[in-house]
This record gives sequence, C-alpha cells and structure tokens, in this order.
Amino acid sequence: MKKRFLSCLIVLAAIACSLIPIKSDVMAANPADDNTEAAGYGALAAFVLPVKAPSPIQLTYVNLAEREKWILDEVLSDYVSEHVVQLSEAGMDYTVGEWIDRASYTCLFLEKKLPDGSRYLACGYAKAAGGYVYFELSSSAPLTEQQVREKITESFSKPQSFQSGLC
Repeated sequence: MKKRFLSCLIVLAAIACSLIPIKSDVMAANPADDNTEAAGYGALAAFVLPVKAPSPIQLTYVNLAEREKWILDEVLSDYVSEHVVQLSEAGMDYTVGEWIDRASYTCLFLEKKLPDGSRYLACGYAKAAGGYVYFELSSSAPLTEQQVREKITESFSKPQSFQSGLC
C-alpha cells in the first residue's frame, strides 16, 4: 500500500513538473537529442542545468513536493531498485556502491557497465532553496563524494531559476 502511494505521488509530481514553465536558458541547455539518456531513466521529468564550462559530469534533477526524510529515503531506494531491475532485465552488468547520508543531501552511487564503457551515477536527493530535489549526476569517469558535494552546493545552495513554484 505504501509503495502504491509513493508511486502515485511520484507520477503526480512528474506530471505537475512537466506543466511548469521553464526559463529559456534551461530549455536551451536541454535539447531533445542531448536528453535521450535522461529520458531513459524513468517517468521523472528531468532538467539539465546550463553549464558555464564544459563539464564531464551531467546533472539532471526534479523538484520534490515531499519533505519527510524517511519518505525521501524510501523513494530513493525504490527508484534505484527499479533501475537495477531494468539493468538486470536488459542483461547489463552493474555495481551498487556506497550510500552517503549527509545533512544537506543523501545519495547512492551506481556503476552501469555498458557496451561502450562504464557510466557512473550518483542518485539522490538534496536540500534546495524551496525544499528538496531528486538529482542524478552522470559521468564517464568515477564520481567521488567531493564532486557530488561540490555540484550540489553549486547547483542548489542558491534560489532556483523557475518561473513558478515547486511541483
């Protein structure tokens, strides 16, 4: 029952987020052909932050309406479990790494072994100016906790640039 409620909550959040108007600089940084990888991650609407300099780390995120930390932990666990099931069904190798729980963010490291090389992910949620965001960092090189912390601080410590409120 709890999982069904959380699944419905995620779907409603994704629908609400897809209706939010996005500033043109975020839309310009998120062309359809560059966002095919983020679209394959699930039903969550993903936004790519515009980067000032070329970065090997790609950040996608979605605002969350939920504020309860234990529910956020459950949603993160469920999402990663679903992602692992998808990888298993596709016959891809993967490695689930360390779970990091800090005051400003919680994340789980995951390595996907793809035919063209490994893809390293850090999936989690972080405190943002208006609540919490679910984020994914993706890179072709192994991610460190310091890189995750720096990217989260850089991206979410200041007010976000949406025209309307959180979903």
